[in-house]
Amino acid sequence: MPRARTPEERERVDERLHATGRELFQRLGLARVTVADLARGAGIGKGSLYHFYPSKEELFLAIQEREEAEFRASMIEEIERAETPREAVFTLLFGVSGRLERHPFLRLLLDPETIDGLMLRLPPERLEAHRRDDEGFFLDLAKRWKRRGWLAKGVSPQRFVDVLTAMFVMSTQEQLVGQDTLRRAAEEIAHAVADRWCAT
Repeated sequence: MPRARTPEERERVDERLHATGRELFQRLGLARVTVADLARGAGIGKGSLYHFYPSKEELFLAIQEREEAEFRASMIEEIERAETPREAVFTLLFGVSGRLERHPFLRLLLDPETIDGLMLRLPPERLEAHRRDDEGFFLDLAKRWKRRGWLAKGVSPQRFVDVLTAMFVMSTQEQLVGQDTLRRAAEEIAHAVADRWCAT
């Protein structure tokens, strides 16, 4: 019977699984990566992976959520340096449009094959919790800004999230319109929306 891992050993193995998963999923895509590939890369047996994640899809989503947490933390750090509400809104909108450039792993959630794999193999409530968490983060931010008086009265938290979502989706079209065009358009839209939304 194998020896039980200490919490420190489990943490190191989990980090290796994340690093291996990030590299393999980005290079090969979710469908082409096997549990054996992931276990081998992390230096553990295939069966041991299931002591950490019930499936490769759960590992994929855990990596995705860590990437999103890193994006949110860096975005909040940038926003907190803003000197005015208008600058904070602009920073958020323009930052969301560059999200894929700084966090390329997030691009994998736009791949139809990846989405299909996740929908087939993950419980619907797990995917819904992921979506609610992402939306909830930005809804909470909008509500805080409304309480501070940073957003005009007509800007509802849901509209705030809808515009952020549209800015993110726009950023996925870089190959179609080109990086320079996308950056100029995102900057222009972010300025226009910030002007319209800011109460001060």
